[in-house]
Amino acid sequence: MSISERVKQKRTDLRLTQSELAKRVGISQQSLQKIEDGRTQNPRKLLNLAKALDCDAEWLLLGTTNEVRENTSHYINDDQTSQPFKNNLRPIITAQQAAQWPNIGELESLKLKHLEVTDTVSATAFWLKVIGDNMMSSSGISVPEGYFILVEPTLTANSGDLIVAKLADSKDVTFKKFVVDAVRTYLTPLNSNYRPIEVANDLQIVGVVTQARIMF
Repeated sequence: MSISERVKQKRTDLRLTQSELAKRVGISQQSLQKIEDGRTQNPRKLLNLAKALDCDAEWLLLGTTNEVRENTSHYINDDQTSQPFKNNLRPIITAQQAAQWPNIGELESLKLKHLEVTDTVSATAFWLKVIGDNMMSSSGISVPEGYFILVEPTLTANSGDLIVAKLADSKDVTFKKFVVDAVRTYLTPLNSNYRPIEVANDLQIVGVVTQARIMF
């Protein structure tokens, strides 16, 4: 079953017209029609659509839930893990704060929100909310807009890792796949509609992304 069929099925189950669902999601009826007829495979407002349809965003996109999207334990695309959480918290910070991390003053004075982590996560790790659809893919690893990613500054980035990095001419950070090809280094989006960015070898890597969660 495709995403178009899942959207149509849930809409029908809820007895909503296309117009009613589109209004709840905040898109036009024409945009919803493109989703249902298969012309749009990666809806921009996936989270809004999942909420309006009262279902899990991961299931809506891929037809699966509680699934690790690759053969490692690094990327978790749901809000439940197989390991029990300890009483550890890490802050949710902005892209601008991440560019200065950890030199952003006393955390207590910033009144940051926090999310739980396992006891293996370092004290300098932080959460960052994904903005935009450049890391959303219809196959393999996919991190849609609205997900929260856990960034681990203590890890060394290897080619193929998902990372958060700061470009020299930017005041915030970017979330991309780190690719080293011979003597060239790239920041590569998972969304094939976007092009890789060639960067200097001395790129400032803020941290390696170890988890991605959807939080309702």
